[in-house]
Amino acid sequence: MNAYLLTASVTRTHPESATMAQHARTSCFNMIVCAADADEAQKRFEESVCAPPEGESKVETQIHKIVIAPLVDQLLTETESAPLDWPQIAMQAQADMESVPADDFDQGYWLDANEVFGPSTNLDEFRQDLPEDIRSGLNWAEDKKFFFLLSVLSPPPPPPAESADDVEGEESEDSETSEETASGAAFNPGDSEADFPELVAKEAAVLIRARNAAVAAWLWRKYASNKELAGNQIRLDPWCGVVGPAAKGEAEGAIEDKGGS
Repeated sequence: MNAYLLTASVTRTHPESATMAQHARTSCFNMIVCAADADEAQKRFEESVCAPPEGESKVETQIHKIVIAPLVDQLLTETESAPLDWPQIAMQAQADMESVPADDFDQGYWLDANEVFGPSTNLDEFRQDLPEDIRSGLNWAEDKKFFFLLSVLSPPPPPPAESADDVEGEESEDSETSEETASGAAFNPGDSEADFPELVAKEAAVLIRARNAAVAAWLWRKYASNKELAGNQIRLDPWCGVVGPAAKGEAEGAIEDKGGS
């Protein structure tokens, strides 16, 4: 059974409202889906996202854009890599949420995941190589670890060649854009990644368990050092939940923990 990370911008609207625009909310959803292939994963993802939230029966859901990336079939940890055991991972993630208060600062999501910290060969050396202002703000307790979803981003497309006509046209477009912004034009979630950076194109994703984001990024760089994607930019996100058949291979039920941001 394969696993995929799916991300989508989604708008949910309450149709019974007299002022629908005021009750439409666009957000970004991340979810891991276990499936035989990418098409099946996307179908399950759409079904899960479009299901009405608990306690709400009349909600219209519109999915604007979906980005999908295959998950590396190994869980990276500070001691070893191991095959993904989704039932065990889901139980551990639930235990983490119940026992450890979520603290983005402590976990290190404020870090630039693409910052180079040096060619450290082991974790102790890596920790010492970190600047003090970064090192002091992170969790280093060995018994306090978190799940991180690391996305390996696709290279940005080359900028299009500009002709003289294009340059002239940009001036008028810039004027129109300024006017729209000034008038409070509504954001079109299908056209922009600026509001939802999670929607950037991805080559792959990997699940990592580490004590902080700096260690998670270092573990990936170490694991991928001799692989094709080693030089790609990365981003880190928290655990978002997994959906799909149990790892035993029988559709006994679903491991589900819907996530949204």
